[in-house]
Amino acid sequence: MRTKNIGFRKITGNFWLVSLNNKLRKLVEGYPGVDLANRVLCYGYIDHDAGLSLEVLALSSKDSERVHIFEPNSAISSKIRIGAIQDDNISFVEDRNGEFRKRFAPQISVLDIYAVEEDIQESRKMEVLDIYRSPEYPDDVLVYLLKEGNKPEACWVRIEGIMNNQIIGTLLNEPKQNFSYHLGEKIAFFIHKDENGDIALCSNMNPSQKITAEDLEDGTMLESSIYNFNRERNQDHFLDILEILRDSHVWILGDFVMSDTDESRMKDLIAQSEAESQSIVGNTFKTQDQCKFKPDILKYNEDLFFPVFSNPEAMGEYGNQLSKIQHHFLDVITLAENHEQNLSGIVINAFSEPFVLDKDLWDLVKNMKSRLT
Repeated sequence: MRTKNIGFRKITGNFWLVSLNNKLRKLVEGYPGVDLANRVLCYGYIDHDAGLSLEVLALSSKDSERVHIFEPNSAISSKIRIGAIQDDNISFVEDRNGEFRKRFAPQISVLDIYAVEEDIQESRKMEVLDIYRSPEYPDDVLVYLLKEGNKPEACWVRIEGIMNNQIIGTLLNEPKQNFSYHLGEKIAFFIHKDENGDIALCSNMNPSQKITAEDLEDGTMLESSIYNFNRERNQDHFLDILEILRDSHVWILGDFVMSDTDESRMKDLIAQSEAESQSIVGNTFKTQDQCKFKPDILKYNEDLFFPVFSNPEAMGEYGNQLSKIQHHFLDVITLAENHEQNLSGIVINAFSEPFVLDKDLWDLVKNMKSRLT
C-alpha cells in the first residue's frame, strides 16, 4: 500500500517494512545485512516538529516464502520522514505476541523523547480536524484567519494545546495581509460548522473593543469577564479574559525573604536583646541587601498553581496570612515560568470566581495585542 494512503493513526505505534531503494541504502549502510537486505524494518511515530516518521530498527530480507530480520545496530538511530516515501509502498508487519516490541525495546524507548502533552495527544484523536491536517505533519492544520477589511486567508498552524472550546497553535507562515499576528506567534482558533454541516477551522482576528487603564484599575472588569465565561463557555468570553489579563495588574501573595547576611544580623540582634532586654527597644532594623519576594503556591491534587487576585478583597482571609504586592500580569507569567517548581498554571481568584490559565496558554497571552487606548 502506498504510504500516502495510510492514515497517520495506523502508521503510529506499528511496525512496517519499507523497500530498500538506493535512496535509503545510504541511510542504513551501517546496519548488519546491508549487502543482503531488500527491506527496512521500521516503527512509526510522530515528531511534533518534524512530522510523521519511521524509526529504523533493522534491515530485512524478504522473499516469497519468508521474512528474515537481521540484527539491529543499537548504536545508530536513523529516521525516515514520511514525506520522503509518500509515493512508495510499505507493508504492515503484525507483531505476534509482542515479539518485535520486546526485541526492539531499546530503540523504541528512545522515542519517548517525542512524547507530547495530553492536549496534543487528544487533538490527534479529533477526526473532525483530519480534512485540514497536513498529511506529513499530523499536528499542523490549515486555519482561516478572519478580520474585517481582509479576505479570509489560510495559514498553517501547529497545534500546541486545547482550552475549553479553543485550540491553541503557532502560526507557521507569515500572513500575506495585515492581521496583526505574525510567523511564530500563538493564536486561538475554533471549529466552525455552517448550516450545511461543513467544517472550517477559523481564527477571529478582529480587534476587540478598546479599554483604558482606569477600566482595569479595581479588577472588576477582570472579575466580570471570568463570571461571564464560567456561565457561558464560548469563544468570545474566553478571549475576553485573555485580553483583559494581558493588560491587567494583579495581586500576588507570599513572603519577603532576607539574604543570609541580613538574617544573620537579625539573629545576632535578637540574641543581644535576650541579654540586654532594653538594647533594641525603639530601634529600626534595616536590611543591607535587597529582600526577595517568594510567591505562595497552591496545590490541587498533584498540580501546582501560581495564585493571583484581581484585588485585595478577592483574597479573603487568605490575604491576611501573607504579604501582598501588585504586578503586571505579563510579569507574573515571567515569575511563573522561572519558578523553581513545575507549575501547571496560574489561577485567578482561586477562592471566589476562579479561572485557571494553563501553562500552554502563557505564550498566547504574552503575544496578544494590547487593548489599552
